[in-house]
Amino acid sequence: MFINRKGTSVKITLVRHGRPVASSNPRVTAVGFAKWVRAYNRSFVRPDSLPPQELQDKFLNSYTFSSDLNRSRHSAEICLGKEADLVLGDLREMDIPRLKLPFSMSVNSWLVIARLCWFLGISGNSESYKTGCKRIVSVVDQITTKVSEHEDVAIFGHGISNRLIAKELKRRGWAIKYSSKGFWGQTELTNITNCSS
Repeated sequence: MFINRKGTSVKITLVRHGRPVASSNPRVTAVGFAKWVRAYNRSFVRPDSLPPQELQDKFLNSYTFSSDLNRSRHSAEICLGKEADLVLGDLREMDIPRLKLPFSMSVNSWLVIARLCWFLGISGNSESYKTGCKRIVSVVDQITTKVSEHEDVAIFGHGISNRLIAKELKRRGWAIKYSSKGFWGQTELTNITNCSS
């Protein structure tokens, strides 16, 4: 177990939200995909998408963050039985570019292409990859400040943003202890140095 200079363990757990009500994979046009993204961003978690009991037990004494998107706030409420201690807009998912392509395809295909374009710097009117990464650096500063106070922090966020948060934490000396994928997936990190590094 990694410890800080006080001799106590410090931990950050990144949790992806549960399955949203709007999670689906229809065949749509570019306009239909834009509508799907808007609906997904407004969506709450499906009633049948519940976190494992061990995940609920894990955060009984954690300081908790949540993205301000409904699916993450709702996931925190389902898992904790209350709203997260702090809701941050900067924890929201990375923007998805709206691509004006003249054909239809499945939502999953649109997501793959849109994400590839975003990583390559094609973002249109959406938040760029560079701007998104700056946002993540800022939010990691806030997270690590809370870890120095509480030593056990949980974040209810999103797939891509959680990965970028984990990447920034690793850059600062944190190590991934455990990781799982999918809805309710989690990445647990510990620190080998001072938790405020």
